[in-house]
Parts: sequence; structure tokens; C-alpha cells
Amino acid sequence: MHQNTYPCVFIADDDEDDRFLLNLAFARHSPRCRLVFAHDGLALLDALSSSKTTPELIILDLNMPRLNGLEALKVLRHQPLYQTTPIVMLTTSEADYDRQQAEQLGANEFITKPMNSELLGQLVTQLRVNWLEGNCC
Repeated sequence: MHQNTYPCVFIADDDEDDRFLLNLAFARHSPRCRLVFAHDGLALLDALSSSKTTPELIILDLNMPRLNGLEALKVLRHQPLYQTTPIVMLTTSEADYDRQQAEQLGANEFITKPMNSELLGQLVTQLRVNWLEGNCC
């Protein structure tokens, strides 16, 4: 990454409200991060292939149409460019099976979506500290 660029975070989530809330939380708690949103896994792969920037972090929802988060994770981990990119599953699922699958496929973290904006803000701060520190803010 070049010194004068802001870190880029790609987010795939089919829920428009969740995308909106994530956008607000990042704007408030990690304002220097550039966000690229996709409405499902296929749209994410398209956005990544056409991007001139390699993301510092990818956030995937689990349940999405066309290509879900686990399927997108599997595709990404088989591409050399994204084998070491931090990928966080951010989902409403609390199922141990989903968590285990994500771990086996190479997710760096599996987080259940918080239910309010204060907790979402704390989550964004945690993501910045854990995966982007030194690259933004």
C-alpha cells in the first residue's frame, strides 16, 4: 500500500440496513477507511477484480444470495492475492457449525452482528485495532 492512501475495506452484505449502519459506524469510528460495498459474494468478487486497490480487510456476511459468505471466503482463499488478507465473517449466525466452517476455510475472525449502534461502533473500533492499526486513523 502507498503511504498516502487510506486503507480500503471491502464489505459484502445483502442487507441494505446493515450496509448503511456499517457505513455510519466506520464514518464515526474509523473515518479514514475507504469502504467498498457489495450486495453479495459475486458482486464482491466483481468489485475486487475491477479494483485498482487491494483491500486491507474484507468483511463477509454469511447468508447472502448467489454466493454466500463461506463460498466467497473459499474462492478468495484460493486466490494468491487474498490468501493473507484478513477476512472477517460478520453475521447474525451464532451456530457453531458456521463458525467451524469459516475457521476451516480461513476466516481470521467470526463475529456475530451487534444489535445496536453503540455495539457496532465498538466492533468497528475493534476491527480497526485488530486488522488495520497502523494503516488508518
